[in-house]
Amino acid sequence: MKTLRIFIIASIIAVVAISANAGMLEKRHQIDLKLGMWNQVADTRTEIGLTSVKTTVDNSGAMGGLTYGYWLQENLALNISVSGFSADVEVDDGVLYSKTTTASVAAIMMGLKYHFLKSSATSPIKPFIRADVGTFIGDQTKTEVGLTVLTESRTEAAMGGQLGVGTDFVISRHFITGVNFGYNFMTDFDNPIGGSDNYSGPEFSFSFGILLGKGVE
Repeated sequence: MKTLRIFIIASIIAVVAISANAGMLEKRHQIDLKLGMWNQVADTRTEIGLTSVKTTVDNSGAMGGLTYGYWLQENLALNISVSGFSADVEVDDGVLYSKTTTASVAAIMMGLKYHFLKSSATSPIKPFIRADVGTFIGDQTKTEVGLTVLTESRTEAAMGGQLGVGTDFVISRHFITGVNFGYNFMTDFDNPIGGSDNYSGPEFSFSFGILLGKGVE
């Protein structure tokens, strides 16, 4: 019982402490690490022939990224983000050769995040909507090792953006976390990257950030 009381008291103190640090975002900088899932699709195939073994991994799942934000107002931030994932890996091992193809897609975005509830200005829980626009960059590299070594590389670019919703949680004056549900949309690459010319689709991610600067006291 004594342990339970201590836990309850500590929880109340933590909530009060968090609330006391809410409402201090304006004119501050934020740097986030983002981890999550993009498109949430993964497939592995292995083909065994008489003279070769071919393994293909189509992976548009795990993604990561970094975001820099500047809080123009207490409820409005300008964000610049870079994120990406491995789109495809193909390994073809033959008797006299070995061929490897890798592909990845990255997104460079700029946009706005808005905490849309008035109460969120003084609360550590801050629901938001966001909109970003930018460029999707696809890179594909093919290396073949036999009597000689041949390497081919190409890069494709397409315009796009993301619309999303989520919630930020202000842990303290210097730390903030969040969850984000978004949808990436883009134009087609001129030539396929990792077997696909378009990677539009849903994204789910967690973020952990550091708040810098004094802000508005």
